[in-house]
Amino acid sequence: MQVIETKAADLLARPEFRQVVHQMAISLQAGQMAAPRLGSLFSTQQRWLMSHLAVSLHFGGLASGNPGLSRRDFVEAVVEHGLASRNTATAFFAEALYYGILQPVTVVPAVKNVAEPAPAAFSALIAWYGLHLGALDALDGGARVARLQEEGGALLAKIHAGVARGLLASEAIRKPSPLYAVFASVDDGGSLMDRLVASLDIEAAGERILTNITSVSALARSLNLSLTHAGRTLAAAAASDALGWSGTVGRSPLWVSRDFVMAYAGIQATKLAIIDAAYGAVAG
Repeated sequence: MQVIETKAADLLARPEFRQVVHQMAISLQAGQMAAPRLGSLFSTQQRWLMSHLAVSLHFGGLASGNPGLSRRDFVEAVVEHGLASRNTATAFFAEALYYGILQPVTVVPAVKNVAEPAPAAFSALIAWYGLHLGALDALDGGARVARLQEEGGALLAKIHAGVARGLLASEAIRKPSPLYAVFASVDDGGSLMDRLVASLDIEAAGERILTNITSVSALARSLNLSLTHAGRTLAAAAASDALGWSGTVGRSPLWVSRDFVMAYAGIQATKLAIIDAAYGAVAG
């Protein structure tokens, strides 16, 4: 993982990376708002990693001539990688089927509990890769997105296993700093982080950076969250000094700490480094 760490550090050191991170936050927030049910699969670090693992198993099955993601294989893989318990993995699989994010695979003879990503989920995955490959292109003038547009799912099938392996092996991803983890461990925490970063002036100086958020209720409504959940999550983040109110609580601009912004940027840099390494491995 030394290569990934070096690449991530290089990205973080570039002055233009701040604007790239800001645009990523805006785009990630827009994607979540466009498909909130699908976005819920990525709402915590645990569910996000399980989703990437599921896609990796799906592509692996296609490559081996055994299409379909079986519940048994998924649950075993989740447990093997230490992501969740069997019960949690089973419930996650059932939820994805229930909401049409996964759909049953029709095979002969019929096999129970075998699924594949639904078209909408697959389209969202391509959009997610487009966002991240586009960020890399913006930093080095590459043409990764153009290749994605040409090859679509064929390119994802080539690179996703490497991306999933990289994410699962990354200490930075699996064990983020407390300022990031306070959000990543709760439902819709990822969406809240994206909203916070999207709402600030990324070029602002100082240790506390003002956002354009002045109300917990407005923040909750913009993300379709309950007021109680949003308030509880912000309170936990405030207790860790990730954010706070510049004046009267709930009636003044919310600020986020520079350390939190750097923690968020660090995760984005590591993620981009992993994606770029996987892309580079098949780009020849």
